[in-house]
Amino acid sequence: MNMHQHGTRGGGPRGRSPRPSRPSGGALRAFHWDDGRGASDPSGERGRGPRTIARQAAHLRTDEELLRAVQAGDTDSLGLLVARWERPLFRFVYRLLPGPEDARDVCQETFLRILKRSHRFRQGSRFSTWMYQIALNLCRDQARKTKRWSRILVDTPSQPDRAVGPETVDPARSAELQERASAVLRAIGALPEEQREVVVLKEFEGLKFREIAVILGCPESTVKSRLYYGLNGVRAALVGQGFTKP
Repeated sequence: MNMHQHGTRGGGPRGRSPRPSRPSGGALRAFHWDDGRGASDPSGERGRGPRTIARQAAHLRTDEELLRAVQAGDTDSLGLLVARWERPLFRFVYRLLPGPEDARDVCQETFLRILKRSHRFRQGSRFSTWMYQIALNLCRDQARKTKRWSRILVDTPSQPDRAVGPETVDPARSAELQERASAVLRAIGALPEEQREVVVLKEFEGLKFREIAVILGCPESTVKSRLYYGLNGVRAALVGQGFTKP
């Protein structure tokens, strides 16, 4: 047996495991916040970007397991969380802030806070609930600075589910739907902040009442009440603009 080859397995220079790096903001510099318009892999190499790694590891490690690794100083695990959650987080924040740059800044700061405050995560909690809570608080801070809560975006698929030929497009119907969508956005944007937050979390993010209650720090009954009044406010605004059909 070649002793040199034997020595490199596990104990030699080539087999030595790298020492975990200290948590720092640099762990996020390799990632681009994906707004749904393209892949976020900054390396340009297929099969080696953070999104691919996240897909390969998703069935092996939960969000909470990855966060525990982050707590131990493994910033690569933070990269997996970023790749896994960057698009959902961006869509959520983009509905609550006036522009993509503000949304990207909040996403970046959200993961920086997750990195710096990972020790505050309570065992038994869900990572996603904690992440949304951090992001929502940052959105509130940003809104107070800019005094603008005027734009909430509804998801628009980057690719249609099926090809639509010119013969299937009804220009009048398309214009009507676009006008109604704009009216819905205006109506949601005009809601009081506490109602708007609940509407976005429930109707757009699809969270359960108990999850929203944890994020907002209020009872489930309060969440349901805010949703009720928020949706009624949207309906009333639509009727006022001449949209009487559901």
